[in-house]
Amino acid sequence: MNMLRTNLEIDQDLLINAMELCDAKTVSEIIENALKELIQTRKQVNLMDIKGTIKFFDDYDYKQMRTDGNII
Repeated sequence: MNMLRTNLEIDQDLLINAMELCDAKTVSEIIENALKELIQTRKQVNLMDIKGTIKFFDDYDYKQMRTDGNII
């Protein structure tokens, strides 16, 4: 893996809070985890972007499927 060494100015309270929440041991670990989470979040499909593009069968009844336990 290629590594990039850099100097950053980061709010110390923000960094400490993030490290405690994520149980991270190092600053590098918390920054790497934060970047991975950012990338994953940005790659997720925005539901508003696909609104109206999914076509359901005319006889599709999700309420009936809940009671039957059948999955298509």
